[in-house]
Amino acid sequence: MAESVVPALTSIAEEEEVVFDDTITDPARLKRLRTTAKMIHTNAGKKLMQSVKFGEDRDTVRALRAIYVRDFDSLEKHHGRYVQCNAPNCSQDDFDEERDWIQAVIYDHQAILAKCDDYLAQTNPKPASMVSRASSRHSSVSSRQARIHEAERKEREAKLMLR
Repeated sequence: MAESVVPALTSIAEEEEVVFDDTITDPARLKRLRTTAKMIHTNAGKKLMQSVKFGEDRDTVRALRAIYVRDFDSLEKHHGRYVQCNAPNCSQDDFDEERDWIQAVIYDHQAILAKCDDYLAQTNPKPASMVSRASSRHSSVSSRQARIHEAERKEREAKLMLR
């Protein structure tokens, strides 16, 4: 395997991360913040997949995976805030498009995590039991469903704010 330095998990204040500010209500600015958060998340996913492709050590891959998950959480917050503040200007079609957008992001996110987890399982010095694999797969499906339900819940809340 290739040698590498384990990336340090920097604090949010130390990196060029999108600032989450509850006081921002301008839809155009919120969309730019969401777009930047998506770019950060996409770049983290590319780094993670490159690390897996080149056979980096497990510690490096796990650290990059943690960064990727953290960036996804940030993206979700920005998306939720954008939808919430843009609700008065949205039609049902707009809400559907936003739901489809976040579901596509979730799908891609889960696919990359699955590839990463497969790599980590293959490079694990201990054989994984069939029970833990099935449990992990079930957990992944449950997590994906929970995120979809959360996106739908946020959409309903935004609709209620319109009334």
